[in-house]
Amino acid sequence: MRYRLPLIATCFLMVGFTSPRLLAQPQQVTVGEIKKSLVCLCDCNMTVEACEGSMKCQSAEQLTAEATQYIQQGLSKGAVLATFVGKYGEHILAAPTKRGFNLTAWILPFLGIFLAAVVVIASLRRWVRAQQNSVSEDSITLDQSGAIDPTYERTLDQVLHDLD
Repeated sequence: MRYRLPLIATCFLMVGFTSPRLLAQPQQVTVGEIKKSLVCLCDCNMTVEACEGSMKCQSAEQLTAEATQYIQQGLSKGAVLATFVGKYGEHILAAPTKRGFNLTAWILPFLGIFLAAVVVIASLRRWVRAQQNSVSEDSITLDQSGAIDPTYERTLDQVLHDLD
């Protein structure tokens, strides 16, 4: 009973925040978004936006004109990028697609970091265990009766006497 009011209020808030998003018209894609997603064909290895801003090459101007034409036709961002990929190949995209073989470009760096962390942790654990074993072997040994070896006891007495 006491949780019913917060639950109802949360439901109303969620509906209130999501309703405008459902009613809103899809955003029109801009030429700038497309230019940031494409690599220039002039072998500068920059995005079309960066190349056009710094070098004024003909390839960037041509790609910008094509993007403008596709947007005026009413294509979405995905459709525009798919058209460019169909015409020029996947190397025109600034980032690899997240499917197929290109998925490895997204997964392998994180997998490599994870595996490196596992190797480091395993190595550290093995090293700590080896250190603990060597310390226990090097510690003072007791004779059969459990008493300290007389040589160690004399050395300790002498050091304590010298300190006084």
